[in-house]
Amino acid sequence: MENLSLFTKKILSFLESDSSKWDYWTTKQKLAPVSDASCMHKFVERINEAKKQHKKILVAGDYDCDGILATTIMVDGLTKMGIETGFYIPDRIKEGYGLHEETVSLAHQRGYQIIVTVDNGVKAQSALKLAKAYGMETIVTDHHCLDDSVDCDLLIHPDFLEPEFSTLCGAGVAYECIRMLAVDSDYHLILAAIASIGDVMQVTGQTRALIQNGLTLLNVSKEKHCSLLADDPILNEVSVGFQIVPKLNAIGRLSNLANVNNAVRYFLNQNDQKIRSFHMQITHLNDLRKKISNQMKETALSKCVSSQPVIMVQDPSFHEGIIGLVAGSLCSQFQKPVIVFAKNPEGYKASMRSPRGFNCMDFLHDFSDYDALGGHDQAAGFSLHLHDFNSFVDYVRNKINSYAWELETKSTLYVKPEELTVSTLEELDVLRPFGPGFEFPAIEVDATQIKSFYDFSNGKHRRYTLDSGLTCIYFNIPKTEKNKSVNAIRSFVGQPQMNYYRGTKRVNFVIDSILYK
Repeated sequence: MENLSLFTKKILSFLESDSSKWDYWTTKQKLAPVSDASCMHKFVERINEAKKQHKKILVAGDYDCDGILATTIMVDGLTKMGIETGFYIPDRIKEGYGLHEETVSLAHQRGYQIIVTVDNGVKAQSALKLAKAYGMETIVTDHHCLDDSVDCDLLIHPDFLEPEFSTLCGAGVAYECIRMLAVDSDYHLILAAIASIGDVMQVTGQTRALIQNGLTLLNVSKEKHCSLLADDPILNEVSVGFQIVPKLNAIGRLSNLANVNNAVRYFLNQNDQKIRSFHMQITHLNDLRKKISNQMKETALSKCVSSQPVIMVQDPSFHEGIIGLVAGSLCSQFQKPVIVFAKNPEGYKASMRSPRGFNCMDFLHDFSDYDALGGHDQAAGFSLHLHDFNSFVDYVRNKINSYAWELETKSTLYVKPEELTVSTLEELDVLRPFGPGFEFPAIEVDATQIKSFYDFSNGKHRRYTLDSGLTCIYFNIPKTEKNKSVNAIRSFVGQPQMNYYRGTKRVNFVIDSILYK
């Protein structure tokens, strides 16, 4: 502990007041032993029996980063067992989330006798019932909230594992299953680490160990599938979250332009030429996602009424795979709950985001006419029939009048600009990963001494340079901020980030908000 720098101690003491726990946060965690839970032992028995009887297995996945990598891990592991294994991830727009009856029927027609779900399944009651009627065996591996009993032959869920596994994402659960089969690899661990970051899991327990050990392996091995998707030579949970995860999520979001199952093929493929070809397609798709997202944000900003207590916005041009990103952007800018709608022939798909202190699901749950509803405190998604749209809008406007909530403001840690150097940021690596359960603090930097500033990217972003030499960047700066006097600025609140450019490192400060004198 005496080897910690003053800056690292400053961050650690802010996050953890109990110094007796510092050893945990500053020590690289070893992976916990494989689970001894009965469901895990039954999993091994069922898979070994499937191998013995030459049964075909279909892995049914999900279209986000976690689901894609969970599918890859499970398929690769079962294939290594010598089992004929197929996989399918549904089309986000045409089919929606989870295991569907159509998938079960097609799997049955093609001779699959076992379905293993990853990162989904606990809500797929009708599909599981159909599989049972066909005489198919169903193994559900999932980490989503268990509200009801699941009608399957075997359920593997963190709730039924030891406490250290309670924070696992879908790919984390899949990885533990493959560990139980003793066919796990470093590659599987790397994928589980990326998925844990992508699904924003609590960074404690086995999840902390997965991220720490997985990223160490990735940075040493430069694993080709993952390194191609990244920009920085050395990766941590922040750079993975900004550089790799969005590219994978883009494939599922733009399902009208790409087949998300090709993402699994990318990670399973070992041919360098095909990997590079897949990578080019993924990069192109992500660039397209950025373009569509920026266009939608501009449209949403021009149409939304920011004075509304709940901002609601829709436009015929909105892509339903991107509405969550737009809702999140508006929510961040206005610090209000936001609902963005995308219209389709059957009705509306909607995405809601809210600031801390406002519970989306609690606010939404009293409306009775959803076609589908899911989510958690700060994010929710739902669909409505065309004829229910107006009544939902009325519901929101009436509900907010009596709904009490208070914006939770994060306390900031004051730091002098001179403290933010390459060496002090590198020293923070001993505390990584940061995330839910151990979130990096909002840093407040003195900005009274601004040397210069200029706008770039057609005025979308602003770069400030302090007298200390620190570069501070405000991405997507609101017009209201641009119109205020720079001389009135007291401090910037945001996050320091390491920037790699032409082989050199430098620190940039990314601004979330500006405080004035």
